[in-house]
Amino acid sequence: MDNMLLCNYGSVYSCSWLAGWRTRSSRGCKAGWRGAVADQATVVQLPHNGALQSGLLLHLLPLLPAAAAACTVMVLLPPQLAVKAIAAGDETVLADARRIGQYEPGAAVDDAADLAGRLFHTTYMGTVNSSADTRSRAKALAQQIGAYHVDCSIDSLVGCVVALFTAITGKTPRFRVDGGSSAENLALQNIQARLRMVVAFLLAQLLPWVRGRGGFLLVLGSANVDETLRGYLTKYDCSSADINPIGGISKADLRRFLRWAALHLGYSALAGVEAAPPTAELEPLREGMPPQSDEVDMGMSYEELGLFGRLRKVTRCGPVAMFRQACQVWRDAYTPQQAADKVKHFFKFYAINRHKATVLTPSYHAESYSPDDNRFDHRQFLYNAAWPWQFKRIDQLAAALPQQQQQQQQQRHKCQAQQR
Repeated sequence: MDNMLLCNYGSVYSCSWLAGWRTRSSRGCKAGWRGAVADQATVVQLPHNGALQSGLLLHLLPLLPAAAAACTVMVLLPPQLAVKAIAAGDETVLADARRIGQYEPGAAVDDAADLAGRLFHTTYMGTVNSSADTRSRAKALAQQIGAYHVDCSIDSLVGCVVALFTAITGKTPRFRVDGGSSAENLALQNIQARLRMVVAFLLAQLLPWVRGRGGFLLVLGSANVDETLRGYLTKYDCSSADINPIGGISKADLRRFLRWAALHLGYSALAGVEAAPPTAELEPLREGMPPQSDEVDMGMSYEELGLFGRLRKVTRCGPVAMFRQACQVWRDAYTPQQAADKVKHFFKFYAINRHKATVLTPSYHAESYSPDDNRFDHRQFLYNAAWPWQFKRIDQLAAALPQQQQQQQQQRHKCQAQQR
């Protein structure tokens, strides 16, 4: 039987996403975030197949989803509970902790903070576009969870890549705020995101060596299901990793989990993380200009993305059927034309970015509308992003609906008058 570490979480969290890890509980298995209360011990089995040699590494940008991923790890592998089990004489947990933490033979495993620093590594790779608030929140979170933290800047690396492009083409790309085009602006953002992934894997391979240990670290991803559905991620950025503990979880559930963790797990830094507006911080900060916002960039809210995801996957709606459903859901909030614009906007970017789902990092599925096409959603990944027939039909329905609604309202008034 595989060795085990104890972890504590209210609802039993099935962690088959973690390279073969499994949970066992006397209460059976029930996955989910909601209604969690920290009163239950769950056994986490760790395989001896070499997948987990020296611990885990997580890049703390973007901070909100990364913080949720970090808390997920600490919920599944709480060092405090492991040390408590070791003190109670559990030889299996002791052997597991010594193997992964790479303790010296005979060394005592009685310090939860030391064990956390051996198991979990975090890094913050900022640029001139990163805010001081985000950097300080990342550092505070790493300290509270006890992770071995690396804080660095990758501006020199970004500058080298831009300089290489300039040497090759004779042109220097600029951000939009500096007069650059949309293509230049997006490319400069993607350079930062992809370089962070490259450096994260470099750290995962060499941090154990730096610390005088062997093996390598597993890299954790932090892309959530809503952003993946919309395609609001850079291919081969922080979404690319060895495993992704939050890849099948919605943004709304992640925020609820952070609020719960800040209150029940003692990680007070999470309150500031959850309250801050979601932002990638990949564009320059200019005085008098609003900071970059995820929802503004996407052209839709996370609440709307959740609705689109459920209608697309659970209800099996295409563009026209989704428009009909959205008109019912939003009848008091948006006109038919506004609903049509939102649905068409979603399907346009869903079609353009669907190819990104083919290279998603393996993740635990906690939502019914995950777009992961490797294991969960085997729909096609090549679409006509113009959706010519569907969008034309939506426009026809949107134009006709106001008149139909007016006729229905007149008919209701007529019936009410006759009843009087």
